[in-house]
Amino acid sequence: MNTLLFILVSYGFSNIVVYGSIFSGMRDFFVKISPNFWGTLVNCMVCFPTWVGFFLSLVFFSPTEYYGLGDMVIPSVFTSVFFDGVLASGTTWLIHTFQEMCERAFNED
Repeated sequence: MNTLLFILVSYGFSNIVVYGSIFSGMRDFFVKISPNFWGTLVNCMVCFPTWVGFFLSLVFFSPTEYYGLGDMVIPSVFTSVFFDGVLASGTTWLIHTFQEMCERAFNED
């Protein structure tokens, strides 16, 4: 259950920051100050969720107990946090791609 919650929070937070109108000013600001790094980061549904995963793993979830791959033994906290970032990025990208596919399919009708 923690893994599903982690994935949904990662997707929701990333989707709001990357596409939400409430963060458009922040995105424009980051594009102006550093278009190649920060601008790309806040406009990318693969890049931003990685950092969301790192943040969620460190702040809200227990990085000492990795829950993404079940009973897999993770040798260190740093490795666990890294895998949480990868999990957040990959699953967010999959959900986002599925959402875009559905939007294209329904808009063609």
